[in-house]
Amino acid sequence: MELQAAVMGLRLAQRIINVRRLKIQNVTYWSDSRTVLQWLKIDPRNFQQFVMHRVGEILENSDSKQWRWVPTKLNVADAATKVNSSVEINEWLHGPDFLFMKSSDWPVFECKADDVDTTELRKHIYVMRKTPAITLNVEYFSDWRRLYRAVATFVLYIAKLKARVHGYSKPNKITPEMIRAAENILIKQAQFETYSSEVNSLHAGQSLGKQSRLSGLNAYLDDHGILRIQGRASSIDCHMDAIVMPRENHTTFLIVRAHHENFHHMAHETVINNVRSSYYIPRLRVLYKAVRHSCQKCKIHSAVPTPPQMAPIPAARLASFAKPFTYTGVDYFGPIFVNVGRHKEKRWVVLFTCLTLRAVHFEIAYSLDTSSCIMCLRNFMARRGTPREIYSDNGTNFKATEKLVREKLIEIDFDKISVKYDRIIWRFNPPSAPHMGGVWERLVRSAKTTLRSICPSYSFNDEGLRCALMEAEFIINSRPLTFVSLESIDDTALTPNHLLLGSADGYKPACSNDMDVRQRWRRVQLFGDSFWQRWVKEYTPVLTKRNKWFQKSTPLAVDDIVIVVDENLPRNLWPKGRVISTVIAKDGQVRRVTIKTNLGVMERPATKVAKLDVGSEDGK
Repeated sequence: MELQAAVMGLRLAQRIINVRRLKIQNVTYWSDSRTVLQWLKIDPRNFQQFVMHRVGEILENSDSKQWRWVPTKLNVADAATKVNSSVEINEWLHGPDFLFMKSSDWPVFECKADDVDTTELRKHIYVMRKTPAITLNVEYFSDWRRLYRAVATFVLYIAKLKARVHGYSKPNKITPEMIRAAENILIKQAQFETYSSEVNSLHAGQSLGKQSRLSGLNAYLDDHGILRIQGRASSIDCHMDAIVMPRENHTTFLIVRAHHENFHHMAHETVINNVRSSYYIPRLRVLYKAVRHSCQKCKIHSAVPTPPQMAPIPAARLASFAKPFTYTGVDYFGPIFVNVGRHKEKRWVVLFTCLTLRAVHFEIAYSLDTSSCIMCLRNFMARRGTPREIYSDNGTNFKATEKLVREKLIEIDFDKISVKYDRIIWRFNPPSAPHMGGVWERLVRSAKTTLRSICPSYSFNDEGLRCALMEAEFIINSRPLTFVSLESIDDTALTPNHLLLGSADGYKPACSNDMDVRQRWRRVQLFGDSFWQRWVKEYTPVLTKRNKWFQKSTPLAVDDIVIVVDENLPRNLWPKGRVISTVIAKDGQVRRVTIKTNLGVMERPATKVAKLDVGSEDGK
């Protein structure tokens, strides 16, 4: 309050001084606060912010010598702040009597150094920390052997300087003693950075307090000044006490990494046991886990693909009210050996499946070349009609078939053919993606099981193989697609044969002779509509459930470094490469990528690609 009053008095005096018609030669400021007068003789920068700004304003517009002290009893300004005032009008108008005396007779305030109020002074704390004479930049190194060899080289240089001074022969190479000295230097520096108070206490011969992190471990300093802990097995002559190392230090990290690499990135419990036998490291398993996470070789060995969320059902699987085999999947299986005369020949089975109805159709291929594939496709279209879309694996024979068909279309007379191949859309799955062709892969297994049951010996001739395949086709097309109810009032379960043959067992439903052609046609249409309505109501809900890959994953992006999973090769021979393009689905997930490797450019599904973490190796 007194300081604020001094500021207000100064501002009032400045307004009066700035009046032009008044000629003021000298100004004296009076205050009865000894504290304020003491503050005016001190540098304002030594005060707290509030006092500093106001003392600075006073000293900027006046001189400290202009400020004089007046006793509280003679200060007539106090009369305005008191209710019962005995100040006479004369004193209020003319001031105290000593103003009419010489300035040498005015009241004087003697300021003593001990009387200065220090409550508003800033407090300065000086922190002094003793550091070693030499601090090594261990963060520059990423290998423990390179680090201690570098320090050993410095020790060798010092030994050469000492040899020159004392006149004896200079050492020319790093000796084991220099290696041990270098390791001791690095260990002591790491210990002093974390356990400096413990090291100083032990140097002074004092015991460690209860607040120390090493209390209860019987820590001591050996002959080289290294901090160790003494266990209960000290009676064993070959036993060495463990060296205390801080977990957060980079030197400790390099020591654990060196043990990890010496065991070829395996035998993890053995590594932990060996480190524990020589060093005491708090939370050693946590540190070892960080070492493994930062090891690039371990990252590659442990990298696994992160499958994206299971994709929605393709439109071809839900194309209700469409003709059978409008959307077709095709696959090969075999070979099956058939008896031709006195020798055996190979035959392959081409499986065509309706993606919507789940019906199958078998054709026999005599070879795996393009011409055989085209003939099987022609035979299939002659019996089942021309499909709109064909889905298949990324086989070379299928890709060549599409190319040859497109080339032959230029030479073929379209008036002489009944099937126009240019209407077929071929869709290929990426290589090594059997899950994308699960529709026909599961039916291949069913076909093999049925053929094994029909002829356990697998001994066929061409005619017997064709008969067995036709029978297997009928059995598979008779399988129920929906739940089989045992209630008599419920309808029979839907099967592919219901739409192909009119019933599950192949027997045609009888029609009365009095029905004309139009009524029979309507009867057939009603039967088809009834089938598809039941298909939508009973079979479609079964397809909506996801059996795995429930969560969305971080999609692969261009320029990601990846490793391609190949079950036919050992893991250390899996190709590595960079993603150059991706196919983003409607839900934002990437399920197909193109990768550039040293073997060339390849296309793979996301389930066969593992992203590699090639960032920082500190692992912290």
